[in-house]
Formats: sequence, C-alpha cells, structure tokens
Amino acid sequence: MTETRKAKMMAKDVHVFYDTNHAVKGISLDLHQDEVTALIGPSGCGKSTFLRCLNRMNDTVASCRVEGEITLDGENIYAPSIDVVQLRARVGMVFQKPNPFPKSIYDNVAYGPRIHGLAQSRTDLDEIVSTALEKAGLWNEVKDRLESPGTALSGGQQQRLCIARAIAVNPEVILMDEPCSALDPIATAKVEALIDELKGRYAIAIVTHSMQQAARVSQKTAFFHMGDLVEIGDTTEIFTSPKQERTRDYITGRFG
Repeated sequence: MTETRKAKMMAKDVHVFYDTNHAVKGISLDLHQDEVTALIGPSGCGKSTFLRCLNRMNDTVASCRVEGEITLDGENIYAPSIDVVQLRARVGMVFQKPNPFPKSIYDNVAYGPRIHGLAQSRTDLDEIVSTALEKAGLWNEVKDRLESPGTALSGGQQQRLCIARAIAVNPEVILMDEPCSALDPIATAKVEALIDELKGRYAIAIVTHSMQQAARVSQKTAFFHMGDLVEIGDTTEIFTSPKQERTRDYITGRFG
C-alpha cells in the first residue's frame, strides 16, 4: 500500500559502525504522526542502535559512525547546523530502565521546560508539570506528593514519570527502548495503555522483545535481523502473513 501521508521522520540507507563492526546495514524506515512503529527482532540485531540514531544518542559513543540520511520534517538531523539539545527536545527518549533524576517528582518533570525556557512564570511551570503528568496517566497518583523524590515511586510509576519528563518539552517524536522490560504485568499494561493514548499526539517508535506487545500497541512493525531491516508493514500483516521467510521463522519461534 502506498503511503500518501508525509512522514514525520525519514531514515534513508542508514548504516552504523562501531569501529569495524557494521551494526546497522542500509536501513530505510519512515515514522508517521499518530502511529506507533514497533521494532522487533532478536538481541543484537541493531534495533536499539538504529533507534538511538533518531535523536543522535549514538553521538556519545566515541567508536560509533553513522552514515546515510535521517530527516525530521525534511531537515537532516545530522547537519552541522542542528542543535542536538533542541533535537532531543523534539525527539524524546524513554529508556529500558526507568531513570528518574534524584530530584522531586515536580522537578523531574520541570527540568526540561526550565532549561529550554518554556515557562515564563511558576504558574506556567505548574501548568506544564500537571499537564505532562496527566498525559502520562500519573497525576492522580502523585498530585499530593509532588515534592517527594521521583526515585521513591514504584518501577511502573517511575517509567511513567520518565514519559511525563519526555513529553513536558512538547516533543514531536517519542522513542521508547524496551520501556516495559523491567516492569511487572500490571505496570506494563498501564504503560501500554498510555502508549495507545499518546499515539494521537506524537510519532512513536518502540523497541520491544515482546511480539505480543508489538501486536498490542503498534500499527506498523519492522523486523530486524543481523543489522538488516528484513521487512516492514502493517502490524497485522507482519504477524499473520509476513512476506519474508526470516520474518515467518522469527514470529513462529524457529529462531530468536
């Protein structure tokens, strides 16, 4: 099926090297607004490495080299003129392990808006914090203890706090690298419900080892294997009638 909508982010022929290790091999993939794209595949297949290219997190790895083109609204994010701090505000990231700052719940969420100058007054900041916590499905659980440490929350609450922190700076894209792998089933269900709500506002890409999770939360699924993008398509089609034998073998549990 031909996509008529303009993609929010477009990756074209992206290669990633760690010294001589060719970790990602010629990946081309689009992310669309109002859509969750799941990246699946066995460990070490390049899906998290590729995800980290989308907000230049790989810049922090000295041995890493990225080739190809990745655009956000048509602008090359690796161009010399790009402000990486601003890019990471527009393309937020939620990591595998919840990583709240050693600050209060309030200050965790307020941190980004403060450094990006998004609030003119304390009233503005209060509004940004409460709105982000509401969007993250956490407000009712923490509204009476905003000065408590973020690290004192449960694992699932910490992950939703990290999502609130990401959305407080008005991103356009949200990247999630196995956001539920450290969570119990109840917390996982809450985060998955939250992803479903958020897809109406952002382009979302999620790396997951759980094919069941990919089937539940995504509209598009991309299967990675040994650095290659083997197949991408509508999630239902990928799981019910994949075109590639490697995809079929992975989904049916023959390897992985």
